[in-house]
Amino acid sequence: MGPRVREVAVIAVLYRGGETAIRCLESLFTAWDAAPTSAHSLKVIAVDNASGDGTPERLREAHPSIELMMQDRNTGFAAACNRGLREVAPHALIVVLNPDVAVDAGFFRALLTATWDDTLAGIGPQIRSADGSLEQSARAFPTAATGAFGRTTLLSRVFPHSRPAGRQLLAQPESGIAAVDWVSGACLITTRRIIDTVGPFDEGYWMYWEDADWCRRAANLGLRIEYHPELLVVHHQGSSSKSRPFATIVAFHRSAARYYRTHVARSGLSGAMAQIALGARLLIKLAATVIRR
Repeated sequence: MGPRVREVAVIAVLYRGGETAIRCLESLFTAWDAAPTSAHSLKVIAVDNASGDGTPERLREAHPSIELMMQDRNTGFAAACNRGLREVAPHALIVVLNPDVAVDAGFFRALLTATWDDTLAGIGPQIRSADGSLEQSARAFPTAATGAFGRTTLLSRVFPHSRPAGRQLLAQPESGIAAVDWVSGACLITTRRIIDTVGPFDEGYWMYWEDADWCRRAANLGLRIEYHPELLVVHHQGSSSKSRPFATIVAFHRSAARYYRTHVARSGLSGAMAQIALGARLLIKLAATVIRR
């Protein structure tokens, strides 16, 4: 870490979540207390996307030191995160954190010893699910092959150790720190200096894929992204998306289409074909959700 970094700013975008959000943000203070932080200050910014269920009020009561920013409507993840980023000090280290992600007790102790140089844009930690299974939070930039061997596809689940899956899914904790294409926005670590260089999140992504887009823009500037498995967090997935399953499924596919048009499509025809394929996948996902419910 550079000597000018004095503030660690955590930005969490809330949309409901209740006790899960409160417990996960509480993990920040536990980890902070366990780290040698005398030369640094912790600033936690929670941007509430019009939860309407009492979550922000309960959060304020549980942790009065958190800076709570209330929005009158749900502007989506990228826009809400950008609002929080505008409140961060010029030389701060930034942790973008989902409110359903709890950091390990040693998280800040490890983070404050990380080395940053002028070409490092962002770091992603090792992410485990609540059951202990590894999440593939470090990946190759999406291509057409991602539709077949992406993180949640059937082929990757059936053949997780296949060569195509291995080229897409890069989270390998046993290999140590590794350069990767992009890391999950569930926990993405960067600096204010880098945000000023790369730019904020693209607010055209209401939810999903804004992390891949941001890392791609960083790579286009000659910057790199790293996976740091010594940093550990636990993802209690879906505390917000479960309340709006259809909206989140639609948002995922719209964002995937936007990413493909922006960074992958080589022609109008390939963009149209991707749109058709994503549209078909969207209908299948929506139908499956209706059947399950």
